[in-house]
Amino acid sequence: MTYLELCKRLRQEVNAAGTGPSTVLSQTGESRRIVDWIATADEDIQRLHNAWLFMVGSFTINTVASDGSYLASDCVVPVTDLREWKRNTFKIYSSASGVGTERKLNFIEYQDWYDIYNTGTQTNGQPTLFTIGNDLSIKISPKPDGVYVLSGEYQKSVTTMDADADTPNYPSEFHMAAVYRAMMKYGRYAGAQEVYQDGENEYKKMIKEMRRSQLPITLPARPLA
Repeated sequence: MTYLELCKRLRQEVNAAGTGPSTVLSQTGESRRIVDWIATADEDIQRLHNAWLFMVGSFTINTVASDGSYLASDCVVPVTDLREWKRNTFKIYSSASGVGTERKLNFIEYQDWYDIYNTGTQTNGQPTLFTIGNDLSIKISPKPDGVYVLSGEYQKSVTTMDADADTPNYPSEFHMAAVYRAMMKYGRYAGAQEVYQDGENEYKKMIKEMRRSQLPITLPARPLA
């Protein structure tokens, strides 16, 4: 469902006066509140868990010889919604040797990297470790002696819907969660306890299903020997 469709559905569910909205833009009064409640509800859902699978993206960087620092904008597909890099997912291989030579990159704390690799003259070679700079740049060491393919995953930042055709970034089967969450906001504002309770009940059921579908599977710990 689009942002506009979600707003219309909210008005229908709470039986609010009037019609529409016809657009999410430049609304006032009750329609403005409906538009804002849906947008905020969507943001609430995105923030509910850091581990949501739909909040994880992948990236690829083709390195440049002698260049050891890369920004999100340097990715093959520039990353525009970066919150943080997932440090345990970084891998690299030589473009000349092929993906069969891919290996994991080891993380080092930025201050340690700065003390060791940002002083003096360093010899270029195959990168074996990386750090994250204060500007969220990826810094690899040694500096590459050729073209390497660096890849991994990142945590997406929370996005805000602001156009009619925008959609939540979680699967469509869960879009109604934003409506149910917004019903709670409407019910609290209007003093409509029944609307609040209906929204809360449906929201909890849908979030339970989202957690089953959109959170990583956690394997049980092995018993101690």
